[in-house]
Amino acid sequence: MDFEQLNTKVPAAALKATRTAALLPVDILFHKSMDAAFAQDLDEFSSKVLSLTNRLLDLSSTIDSSGKSKGGLREEEDVLDRFDSCVVDRVDQLLERVDTALDEYTGRSKVPAIAVQVAPKQTKTTGRSNQRDFVVQHAAHLEKPQLRFKETVDNSNSIWHPRLKHKYNAKVPLGHSYVEEGVTASQLLYVPTHALMDLWLILYRAPHPYRYEIKHLAFPPRMTQISPPIPPKPFDTTTFTWVDNSQALQAMLAKLRQALEIAVDLEHHSYRTYNGFLCLMQISTREEDWIVDLLELRDEAEILNEVFTDPSVIKVFHGAESDIVWLQQDLNIYVVNMFDTYHASKALAFPRHGLANLLEMYCDFTPDKRYQLADWRVRPLSEPMLNYARSDTHFLLYIYDNLRNALLDRGEALVRSHEGPNPPSSDTVVREVLANSQETALKVYVKDNYDEADGSGGSGWDTLARKWNKMSLVPLIPVDGPDAIPAYVYKAVHSWRDRVAREEDESTRYVLPNHLVFQLAETPPPDLPALLRIFHSPPPVIKRRAKELLEVIREAVKSAFSPPSAAMEVVEVQPKANELQDKPDAPPQAAATPSLWGSTSSQVPSKLFELSSSSGALATSSLFGPHKPLTPKSAALPVSSIMNRIHDSLSIAPTLPQVIVAEKDNDASMQEDIALGMQVEVPFVPAAQRAHKEEVEDTIVVVGQGKQKKRKREDGPSSSVKVRRPSPSSNDEAPNEPFDFSSAVNVLDAVPEAKPRPEKKTNKKDKKDKKGGSSAPRGPAPKAHNAPKSGNKSATFRKR
Repeated sequence: MDFEQLNTKVPAAALKATRTAALLPVDILFHKSMDAAFAQDLDEFSSKVLSLTNRLLDLSSTIDSSGKSKGGLREEEDVLDRFDSCVVDRVDQLLERVDTALDEYTGRSKVPAIAVQVAPKQTKTTGRSNQRDFVVQHAAHLEKPQLRFKETVDNSNSIWHPRLKHKYNAKVPLGHSYVEEGVTASQLLYVPTHALMDLWLILYRAPHPYRYEIKHLAFPPRMTQISPPIPPKPFDTTTFTWVDNSQALQAMLAKLRQALEIAVDLEHHSYRTYNGFLCLMQISTREEDWIVDLLELRDEAEILNEVFTDPSVIKVFHGAESDIVWLQQDLNIYVVNMFDTYHASKALAFPRHGLANLLEMYCDFTPDKRYQLADWRVRPLSEPMLNYARSDTHFLLYIYDNLRNALLDRGEALVRSHEGPNPPSSDTVVREVLANSQETALKVYVKDNYDEADGSGGSGWDTLARKWNKMSLVPLIPVDGPDAIPAYVYKAVHSWRDRVAREEDESTRYVLPNHLVFQLAETPPPDLPALLRIFHSPPPVIKRRAKELLEVIREAVKSAFSPPSAAMEVVEVQPKANELQDKPDAPPQAAATPSLWGSTSSQVPSKLFELSSSSGALATSSLFGPHKPLTPKSAALPVSSIMNRIHDSLSIAPTLPQVIVAEKDNDASMQEDIALGMQVEVPFVPAAQRAHKEEVEDTIVVVGQGKQKKRKREDGPSSSVKVRRPSPSSNDEAPNEPFDFSSAVNVLDAVPEAKPRPEKKTNKKDKKDKKGGSSAPRGPAPKAHNAPKSGNKSATFRKR
């Protein structure tokens, strides 16, 4: 059967099946339950339909591997639930394929007349539907490669010096310190500006061996001339070489000597080391790519200076701010005649300046960004990691060609638009990019030493607090006491983390992440279990040194109450000789004075309270600051000076009362109460046992007089005469009679007298009624029990 016959029969069969299905009764389930033979035939037919449908779905799955129809249709519920996703979508895809094939067969879809030759688009997502490529960002099982380095890692706070053994392509000998014209060493030493101080560090602490060669560089003419870009070779067909031994390194160097331009990129690791180290170096020419294993060739890679310092070879980097420093730190490699594509993208005002954006713009290549933070210590490297590494340099020379031409075009546009004398050169813009690239190449590696006192620098505690907006932990004005605990703990923990990271050659964030440093400072743990509860999973270093960290926190809390800057001095207070003579009954100087805290004869200073003895006192207090002189009120009582200061400063309450006790009351308990500065309690004595005391004249001063109670007017002839009472302040007032307090009834002895019951007042009208007056009831008659009561007594509803 050919296609024409099949195309005729299939639609007819489908139409016939559709009409037959429409003739089935609506209550088919009822007929199925009534006729067993009909039910059996219907089940067999349904099985055949499901089997045929599943076979068609399996055939249609070849056009799409999404797997939506995986498993097929097993029963009636699957048909109802998954009909659209399994059948309808597959039919739509088949029809689209048929439509596309018909367009190609009839000539409606034509090949474009102009073919654009670009690098093939490569994505690192190929094959993700079948298997997933795992990206190892931290290989915890790996042994530290720095343990195998021939040169021991130096994490001390020392000054780093270049270790260059031989200076290739030298114009001045090794060790020559070059200073720009117009700047002398004496000017650099005494000018406190940050820029000159940085230059002083570069010239006198870590001089750049190739500073003279970079400053006196003559660029090759091809760098300032427009030339057609050289397209890169296909990424898949270009060979690359893995370099991990001396023979492969020498073979690569021989080919690099013949190149005019090379592209360079580096892969760095900084998580399991304090200063970080290089793992890979990618180098590409127009014909070949290399990947150098710097974990194996760390001590031999210095010979690459022969090419890297050759001014005739153009070294193309992208964002080389860190790469230049890493090359000096680990490999003693310096770069002369560098072109940084990052500065070129900035000069051209691109919206984005990353290498991935340049790859997409010029090469139609999309790198897999998942490997940007991969652990490059892993050996051997997987194929996706190798492809990602060499893609950074494989297309970079082609990008350099396009950027150079764009910069020259921009310079020519400036020349055409310039009006007036002294027009700019056409290579003005590209030379500006080369000048910025030179400044990047002149960067010198300087150790970031830790300043525990100032907290400055890239790894200082002040820098971290400002970056995380935690300025409350580094107050401008130092404080003491409880408010200073977070600041002291933060500085102590931060310093401990840096010291431990240097000792174990780990990064500070591996020892203790930054957010946990702030958490420990804001809520210092009191014991070891509380310290470990802060961590969801304690870092390995914390597991081993948790007790050490806890001790550091405790010492910081103690320092908050007794800072070194506010050291307490004990000042002995010696009484004068004339004062001892004036007070013959004064106790000896060495005798202890009774107080609330016991004997204070020994002068032992306290961090919270000062000395309370009579023979010594502290000049300053860690909690309340300097002492102020005691007032006469506070000096009368032998209490702590802190209590005196508190009571003297109160404006709403009186000072502690002074208790005057008779000389005969020398009871021990009474003396103890006086020593404590408390009110003496007067015991109760019954009236029969009280002794008569001599009358003591007392002067009563009337401060105010209450309102006099209104008197009733008396009947009689004299009631109309008003009698003026004398004023209490008049001079003719009679003196008060002395009152005998011993004969007065004590409140505790007095027994309250029974008050007579008052008689009920009767109205005159009631008296008349009782005497035989009218017995008619006064007022309205009372309402019946069932009569309606009056409402709205509380005026809840107001009348309008």
